[in-house]
Formats: sequence, C-alpha cells, structure tokens
Amino acid sequence: MRISTAQMLNAMQQVMERNYERYHLAQQTVVTGKRIQRPSDDPFGASLGITLHRLLQESEQYQRNLKTAKNFLSITDVALENLNDLMRQTKSLAIQAATDTQTPEGRAAIAQQIGQILAEIVSIGNNTTYGDRFIFGGLQTLSAPFSVSNGALVYHGDQGDLNIEVSPAVVMSVNVHGDPLITGIYNAIARIQHYVETSDIEGLSKEGLQELQNQLDNLLRTRAVVGSKVQQVEMIQQRLDKRHLDFTELLSGIEDADITDAITKLKMAETTYQVTLATMARLGNLSLLDFLR
Repeated sequence: MRISTAQMLNAMQQVMERNYERYHLAQQTVVTGKRIQRPSDDPFGASLGITLHRLLQESEQYQRNLKTAKNFLSITDVALENLNDLMRQTKSLAIQAATDTQTPEGRAAIAQQIGQILAEIVSIGNNTTYGDRFIFGGLQTLSAPFSVSNGALVYHGDQGDLNIEVSPAVVMSVNVHGDPLITGIYNAIARIQHYVETSDIEGLSKEGLQELQNQLDNLLRTRAVVGSKVQQVEMIQQRLDKRHLDFTELLSGIEDADITDAITKLKMAETTYQVTLATMARLGNLSLLDFLR
C-alpha cells in the first residue's frame, strides 16, 4: 500500500503534537518542581494530594484559631493580674484604716485612694480589648461592658461564652464574664470604701475584709482556669505543629519532583521535539521531483 505525502505529514504532525506535549509537561515539572501536573499523571497520588491539601488548610485554620485563643487568654490574664494588684492594694489600705490610731483625716485620704482604685477597676473592665472586641462583655464584644450609675457598677454584657474550635472536635471557651467577677470585686471594694468613710471599723474588719478576701480567692481561681487554658492551647499548638510538618513532608514526597531527574527528562524531551520539528520541516520541503529521483 502506497502512503501519500499528506498521510505521512498527518502522521508526523500527530507525533509532533505528542512530543510537544511531553516537552511542555517536562518544562512545567522543572518550573513548578511538581511531578504531578494533572490527575492522570498519578491518579492515586493526585487524590491523596487533594486530601493532604485539605488537611493542611484545616491545620492552618486551627493554628489561626489557637493564636486568637492564646492572645485572648493572655490579655485576660494580664487584666486579672492588674485586678489582683488593685485588690491587694485595697486590702493594705483597709488594714491601715482599721487601726485604732488612724485619724478621721487619714481615713478620708484612704477612702479617696480607694475611690481611685474603683475607677481603675472600671477602666480595666472597659479598656481590656482584643483588637476592637471588649473581653469582659461575654458575647457583647462591640461595646463597653460597664458603666457607673449612682455609685453602682452596671454590667451591659451577657453571660455568653466565646467559643473557639482549637483542634478537631475540641472547642474552648476563652472569655471571662465581667459579671460576677469584676462586679463582685467592685462591690466589695465599694463597701470597704463606705466602711472607711463612715469609720465603721467593726464592719470593715469583719464583713469588709472578709468579702474582699472572698473576691480575691475567686479571682485567683479564675486566673488558675485561664492559666490552665493557656497551657492547654500551647500543648495543642505543639501537636498541630507536628501534624502540619508531617502532612507537609508527606505531601512533598507525593508531589515534589526529583529536579535532577526532571531536568534530564526535559533535555531528552526537548531533543526529541527538536528532531521532530526538523523532520517535519524536511518533509514539508519535499516536492514531486524529490520522489521521482
């Protein structure tokens, strides 16, 4: 059977297209460093790669959540530490005021200092924020949670928990409610201020200092819970970092190309493609006289 020039050219064109595709894929492998350019290159590897990419995206989201949780808890702990300092300062002032040798003028000065402490407590409650979110307002994070009305502290937040998913199936509440914590502290110190102003030494020594100690104990328990959550976040962070590294290494083993081998294959594909082009060019220049010689 005689083969026409057109048939020969068509066959060579198909060969050229296949060789160009191999050359192009070899180029892409070297440029991207990835051996899988399309699912058909390695169906199982491509499927596993998709799964690993999804798991890595989930891991990165959990890492962002952990960062938010840790920052929220750390800021809260600093605020609680400041409240602790103010309460101990109040206790020291109350003990000074409760002595028999203290003068009315001295107690008035102490009451004024306690008033400043009350203002600082309100400031901590209203100015402790993470970004633009108020920490002590429950889920009401967009407005200041406290105001003072007729000497009483009013709470405008709620009792909602700010929950963050820090790892698969693990949700952590990262906020501390301003009520009853800060309102309880404020009320206890306000009562001490009243005892000092009225020189009610018996009330100050028995009820005032006892209530202040109760609130201080409650604050310490709250700090212990916050500290425990910070430690839990750090432990989860370590596990997620290890998991992320394992997934990354596994994905690299599936997707990454052996660059030395890829360059060798690229040179071979380039040579084959150039030979095909040269052959096509010679065939294209053939005439009837070439066949009659």
